[in-house]
Amino acid sequence: PRVDMCKSRKYHEKYGKHHYFLSWREAWNKFEDWDWFNGRNFCRERCMDLVSFETPAEYRHFAKLMHKDNISSIYTSGRKCNFQNKGCDASHLQPININGWFWADGNKRIPPTNIPSRLTFWSRKGDSGKPQPDNFAGIKAGKLENVKDKSGLTVDDLQEFYDEACLAVLNNKYSDGIQWHDVPCYFRSRIICEDSDLQMERVKKEKGVDVSIPLTAPGPN
Repeated sequence: PRVDMCKSRKYHEKYGKHHYFLSWREAWNKFEDWDWFNGRNFCRERCMDLVSFETPAEYRHFAKLMHKDNISSIYTSGRKCNFQNKGCDASHLQPININGWFWADGNKRIPPTNIPSRLTFWSRKGDSGKPQPDNFAGIKAGKLENVKDKSGLTVDDLQEFYDEACLAVLNNKYSDGIQWHDVPCYFRSRIICEDSDLQMERVKKEKGVDVSIPLTAPGPN
């Protein structure tokens, strides 16, 4: 995080104790879209992270804003643990498409995707017509033969580039309402950044600066 950007971070919404940046409501960024990694870096520089929907009420609040502003998609910090050599092959995370999803800001686990939960809002359909997450692009790209260097592969030996390892909220793309979808992380989308207690704590510890309340007033609604 950058202290100057943390202090002066813009926000358009306050919910609970956190401030939220809605990229489409900011003049400089309103037409911009990001892949997951660049979106996350944008947020983290500002002591924020991509949004984590840890309660149903928080999710519904922002789904209503997406509907009102007619936004087709937003990225969340939701991520599938598909990395090699990072513990994603642990037995309790298998299969990763069911048990390997987590919120990247704080690594809090998302409930298993194969059973209904009041904490999750996965769509009942996507490109394959099956309930999400379905890893449609990852399975379609398939496995490679005779791979000598496995660095570009997931823990399931699929091609990491195509693996649908990031969680986006799509607005009625499949006539399914505003719902969660797994997407390849190169998918480009608008973003919501949320205050990150982790990043703010880091700045306080390393720089001795409290940035929990931004200096800026809310942007225009």
